[in-house]
Amino acid sequence: MTDNNDEFRFVSLLALELDNGDISLPSLPDVVMKIRKLLEDENSDFDQISRAVSMDPALVSKLFVYANSAFYNRANIKIEDLDTAISRLGIEVVRNTAMSMAMKQLYSAEKHSHADKFLRAVWARGMKLSCMAYAVSRISPTTNDENAFLCGLLNEVGKLYIITKAGEFPGLLGDRESFDAVLEKWNSQIAKSIIESWGFPDGIAESACPDSYLNQDPDSQVDYVDIVYIAKYLVDNDRNDAIDLAEDPTCAKLKISDNKLATILSGYRDKLKTMQQSLA
Repeated sequence: MTDNNDEFRFVSLLALELDNGDISLPSLPDVVMKIRKLLEDENSDFDQISRAVSMDPALVSKLFVYANSAFYNRANIKIEDLDTAISRLGIEVVRNTAMSMAMKQLYSAEKHSHADKFLRAVWARGMKLSCMAYAVSRISPTTNDENAFLCGLLNEVGKLYIITKAGEFPGLLGDRESFDAVLEKWNSQIAKSIIESWGFPDGIAESACPDSYLNQDPDSQVDYVDIVYIAKYLVDNDRNDAIDLAEDPTCAKLKISDNKLATILSGYRDKLKTMQQSLA
């Protein structure tokens, strides 16, 4: 069992850091920041993005894997040069590939080996959320599928921060039930703070907090909060056929029928398989 005093001190520390704006993880790699900024700059051109990507050999290698995967290479035409690979994938896929690699490195850092089992579980769920968010977004005309993927990828980043901080409280880490409760309670607020500190747009940051920003008015525009809300629902419920599509307001808002649900789940499985194979 967790020492109640340890849990209280840990939660108090999290609350204080949130209030003071002291929540932070290591800066994202330069290539990720450059690609993000180039995406936001309407005056940026393809050559600038290609040059930024070419500076990271590991990223270049991974892009070739993606570009030649069954998911992106439907015509079975192999690509062997970087510019063509970027053209096939699109800049947002390039950004998300760089982000996925960076996030995987954060989750597998040796200095956090004390919490390896927690980090593996959070990383695996983040992959599922990102792929499910991507699949849900594909039925929505008002959201960008790759931005939805990014929202899912970043949704669990608050847990990463909490786990790294908990190294100072080994008793808390030893009580799985109590620590899981802390992770669930504090993830959203901390994730939003980290996403903002990394410079991503408000819509992506707010998607980390569906309970705070969800608008279930059926006439409101579908946004990333809706996408992540449904993605989490689907990932967290093993029996997806038991979802009451008619009763859930957000399902109704996205007009998710039984047929669309089948399409979402099929797309999710395809995307997840591609990500797992490519990031292995």
